[in-house]
Amino acid sequence: MDSLATVPPKPRILHIASWYPSAVHGTLGNFVRRHIEAIATQCDSEVWFAAAVPKGQKVPIDTLDTRSSIAEHLVYFAAKKPVVRQTTRALLQLAEAHAVPPFDLIHLHVAYPAGQAARRLAKRWDLPLVVTEHWTAYHADQRHKLPFWRKRSMRLTGRASTLLCPVSEDLASSMRDFGMGNKTQVIPNVVDTNLFKRDEPTASSNDAFELLHISSLSDEQKNISGMLRALADALPQCPQLRVTIIGDGDPLPHQQFARTLGIANRVQIQGEIPLSEVAERMRAADALILFSNFENFPCVIPEAWASGIPVISTDVGGIAEHLTSERGILVKRGDEAALTSAIVSMATTPSPAHRDAAALRAIAISTFSIEAIANHYKAAYQKALHLHASTDSRIS
Repeated sequence: MDSLATVPPKPRILHIASWYPSAVHGTLGNFVRRHIEAIATQCDSEVWFAAAVPKGQKVPIDTLDTRSSIAEHLVYFAAKKPVVRQTTRALLQLAEAHAVPPFDLIHLHVAYPAGQAARRLAKRWDLPLVVTEHWTAYHADQRHKLPFWRKRSMRLTGRASTLLCPVSEDLASSMRDFGMGNKTQVIPNVVDTNLFKRDEPTASSNDAFELLHISSLSDEQKNISGMLRALADALPQCPQLRVTIIGDGDPLPHQQFARTLGIANRVQIQGEIPLSEVAERMRAADALILFSNFENFPCVIPEAWASGIPVISTDVGGIAEHLTSERGILVKRGDEAALTSAIVSMATTPSPAHRDAAALRAIAISTFSIEAIANHYKAAYQKALHLHASTDSRIS
């Protein structure tokens, strides 16, 4: 790229994903796909994803899907260590079909394990590399779980990138401290505000207050057990309160714990449901509840606002960057008494702001909608292309 004038009005983007929905795991990286779907409204987009198939499972046939606005190349391999080497080999094999790259920019989604392939292709084809990051592993209380060689690979990817796009300011700070570099532009997760919306209010004799939780059901991260204990204290104070907990993890341990606490008759706990049904449950709910030990900025929070409902959440990761007192209630991580108090307050005496569905939805549209996120990424791409062109001109 020899001049700043070569920046195209509609760049062609190769998305390389470390996490992506596939035949191996249907919900892994669904938020990555939503980012790419938003970007595809303004940029030509192609996705490459190499999926490791666990031992004992049949390896699916590789697929190429060009039916939608995104061309998806999904390739599969039988997992064996080191998986990063197999991932890199599979992605580089896809590149062999292109003597000249038909792309203007490479966009990596999550630095590991696909980062090695992304940075090698960016160097081979002399293209800018943009990295979107969602992973909580960068935070100081989580990074100790990573082996040294994985940290090294992630740092190499960060330093090879033209621009880093974490989903929150808090994650950006953690990534800088981790050693990923300082070239950051925060772009949050995206919400389909046409899917997540608020029904027109109708007269109803149902006085129940419906509290909803959506997550992976991982107790280590989402602290379902702590949330259930807080609910056990809140429910006797709120006879109208009903709770639904939904996730793509195993609901059985949480169902058993709810029975132990004596609240199973008022707390429904179930497994994964389609996104369209999630949106329906949001529309039927009065508030969303989270009690996570660690997060970046979960998609379910702006999905709740798009649906016109407030959020109760722990103050972890980048949640406080958007969850103001007008949009819900923040509590300290692990503070079950504070969570109980927040639940009782929300269910019995919600503030006027928490009942202002139109204002909550307006925030979601202006900040997290497909159009808003697509515009942010279009600007990030233009910035990355300019930065790359400037670097090339200095080198030449």
